Amino acid sequence: MAYPFTQEQLRLAASVDLPLYLERRGEHFESAGREKKLIYSDSTGRHDSITMNGSRWYDHKNQVGGGPVKFMRVFYGMTYQ
Repeated sequence: MAYPFTQEQLRLAASVDLPLYLERRGEHFESAGREKKLIYSDSTGRHDSITMNGSRWYDHKNQVGGGPVKFMRVFYGMTYQ
């Protein structure tokens, strides 16, 4: 299925500074060297297994990672569009 996005829009979405964007949405981070750890809580407690550096993220607990679009789909339940 083709989506109505230009190559420039796709490039911009993939290059978002993810920690900066998420901080503006109210998420909390701790510094971990050159990376940042996302600090979040759920029904099982406080977690810090997700690290971010620029537009890349990695969830060490679930061994999955990627770019900003995938993060928003996985953790915020958003659709690709």
